[in-house]
Amino acid sequence: MNGSGPNTTCQGRDIDDLDRAIDPADQKARFCAEIAELANAAMDGNLTRRMNADYADPDLRRSAALLNELISSIDDNLCDLNDAMAALAHGDLHGGMRDKHRGAFGQLQKNFNLALATVRTVLGEQGSGRFTEKATKFRRMLAGVRSKDVAFEIRVSDEDSRPIPSPPHDLWLKLADALDGFSA
Repeated sequence: MNGSGPNTTCQGRDIDDLDRAIDPADQKARFCAEIAELANAAMDGNLTRRMNADYADPDLRRSAALLNELISSIDDNLCDLNDAMAALAHGDLHGGMRDKHRGAFGQLQKNFNLALATVRTVLGEQGSGRFTEKATKFRRMLAGVRSKDVAFEIRVSDEDSRPIPSPPHDLWLKLADALDGFSA
C-alpha cells in the first residue's frame, strides 16, 4: 500500500477536500489498521511493506512517513549485515560491514568487524587463503547434499547396535575431513 502519487481529482473534486470531509475517527482507524499491517509484516520478516502517507491530518501523515523511514533504516542495516555474513560464508575475510551504522546497529557493526579482524589475525595471510579454499569446498559440498533430496526418518537402535548415521552427522564428518590438517 504505497502512496505512489497524488490523485488530485475524484469526480471533479479535489482529493484534499475529500480527505477533509472524512471523519477524523475514520482516518485514525485506517492509520491504526495500517500500523498493525506494517508491524505484522515486519514481525514476519517482510521489510518491504510501507504505509500510505496520504492522510489529511498532518500528524498522521508525518507519523506514517516516519514509520516508513524506520522500516527502511532497519532493512538497510540488516541488508548490510546479511551481505557481510554472506561474504564471510563464501570465505571472504577481507569484507565487513560498512562504517555507517549507529546505536545498536553500530555496536553490531563494530563487533562483527572486530570478530572478522580477529579471525584474519589468528589465521594470518596463508591461513586466510586456506580458509577461503575450505569455505568454497564446503559450500560446494553443501550444495551437493541439498540437491539429493534425502529422506529423513527416525530409527531406534538397541543397546547392541552401532549409532545410526544421519545426514547432519555425515555432513559434520565431511566438514571435519575438509578441515583436517587446517591449522593457523
